[in-house]
Amino acid sequence: MRHQRKGIAVLAVASLALFAAGCNKGPAEDALQAADQALAAAKADVERYLPGQLTPLDDAMAAARAEFQKGNYTEALEEAQALTRKVEEAVAASTKKKDELTAVWAETSARLPGAVRAITARMSALAAAKSLPTGMTRELLLNHQKDLDAVTRAWNDASAAFQDGDVPRAVRMAGDVEARADALAGALGLTAAPGAVAK
Repeated sequence: MRHQRKGIAVLAVASLALFAAGCNKGPAEDALQAADQALAAAKADVERYLPGQLTPLDDAMAAARAEFQKGNYTEALEEAQALTRKVEEAVAASTKKKDELTAVWAETSARLPGAVRAITARMSALAAAKSLPTGMTRELLLNHQKDLDAVTRAWNDASAAFQDGDVPRAVRMAGDVEARADALAGALGLTAAPGAVAK
C-alpha cells in the first residue's frame, strides 16, 4: 500500500511537471517570437558596430529554439527572455559606439577640408613660383598634385560612406585620408601638418 501511494505521488508530480511545461508552451512561443523580432531589428547595427557580439546572439537564439523543439518549454521561455535582454544590451552598446564614431567623424570633417584648402593653396603658390625651394622640382610638384587629387577622391569616398550610414568605414577612410594629407603637407614644406593646424 505504501509503495502504491509512493507511485501515485510520483505520477502526480510528473503529471504536474508535464502540465506546467505544457502551460509554458504558449508563453515560450511568444517569447521566442519577440526575441527573434528584436534580434532581426538589431542585427544590422550590431553587425556594423559590434560584430563580435552577433554570433553569440545568433547561437543563443538557436539554443532557445532547440529547447522548444525538444519540448523543454520552460527552458525555452527562460532562454528567449534572457536573449531579449542581451539584444537590448547589444543595441545600447552599438548605439554608444555609433555615437562615438560619429563624434570622431564630426571632428575630422570639421578640420580636413580646411587642411586640403591649405595644401591646395601651397600647391598653387609653388606652381606659380619662378623658382622652387631646395629639393623641390617641377616633376615632384606634379607628383604631389596627383597625391592631392587622390586625397580629394578618397575624402569624397569617405563622405559617401558616411552618407550611406557606414560610419565605421567612413571613419577608417577619413583617418587614412588625414594621414596622407599630413604627409603631403610635410612634403610641401607647410609649417605644420594640416591636422595640427586645425587642432
